[in-house]
Amino acid sequence: MTIQKDNIYEFGFGRSDQVAKNVNLLDEAVFSFLYGGLFKVLKSLSLTSILDLEIVFRLYVNFFRGLSFYDIQYFTQAPERTLWRRLKYLEENGVIRKSKNQKDKRTISFLLSKKSYDILSSSIPKEDLAITISKIAMSYADKLWMFNVRDPNKVRKTLLNLARSSVSLNENNFLCQFAFGLSYYYGGNFDLALNHSYNSIKLNKKFAHGRRLFGSSLYQIDEKKRAYVEMSRALDLYEDIYGQWRTYFELWRFNFLDNNVKEAKEYADKLIKIQPEYPQSYIAYLATNKKSQSTRSLRSKLLQLTPNFTPIMIKNFHSWIRPDQADRIIEGLKVHSF
Repeated sequence: MTIQKDNIYEFGFGRSDQVAKNVNLLDEAVFSFLYGGLFKVLKSLSLTSILDLEIVFRLYVNFFRGLSFYDIQYFTQAPERTLWRRLKYLEENGVIRKSKNQKDKRTISFLLSKKSYDILSSSIPKEDLAITISKIAMSYADKLWMFNVRDPNKVRKTLLNLARSSVSLNENNFLCQFAFGLSYYYGGNFDLALNHSYNSIKLNKKFAHGRRLFGSSLYQIDEKKRAYVEMSRALDLYEDIYGQWRTYFELWRFNFLDNNVKEAKEYADKLIKIQPEYPQSYIAYLATNKKSQSTRSLRSKLLQLTPNFTPIMIKNFHSWIRPDQADRIIEGLKVHSF
């Protein structure tokens, strides 16, 4: 299936916050370097491919501790032979260096050379860099939402580190504050998620994503009445279908957990109609409705989208759902013979 993302991934870097259609995260990051007048810098670093650029950018963000081979392979998803060839090329050109005294190549850490780091640091505006880092952080959060990562704990840790870095570079940007709040939310720290999501909507009152996160955080600390209000405000701000679907899912969750059966079923129906290609739509519908002929076909569709799905996966991937809330959803799914 084609994975959609919120329009937040399409915000320009180093320019304005105008939405550009059909631009993915990596392409936008590459363009932002070029647009920022850094073509000569990239040429001086002997960067000849998009993969080179992504490796160097990630190592720049993680300059002091570097990244292992498997860390790099994880975010690039490049074949092992291709990745080693690019790393060797960058090392031969003095762009990166390997950690010393490592016999097993798979455990070697790679770091950006001091010269490369200095060149990039003197060329990249910190405020603009912060926006790109925050976008990358949000892409990690999206992996958790879509059940498509091997190690959710590692992704949550990376999300937090990147978000913290973006805020340290530009604390007055609403995207950076949102990313930081999102990292705490996915880590189960709802008080800090509430704080930073509130900061994001203070900086941009029409920022629907920040409003949605603010409402979700309120619900998690049992400020339920205000949570419903904020989620409805977020829904009014969204113009795209995907953003509306994400908000409907939260409204379904609120009503389902609060035993508002009629409302929960209405939202579950909307989720199926709006986005029939996402597992969460089927999870919501099946948890809300009793076993029937129609639910059997929807159960099959869920297993097509997420092979080997079991209800307990919600606790691992959907880490923002409190244990007591996850148990309620799991109990609702069990009647469908998972």
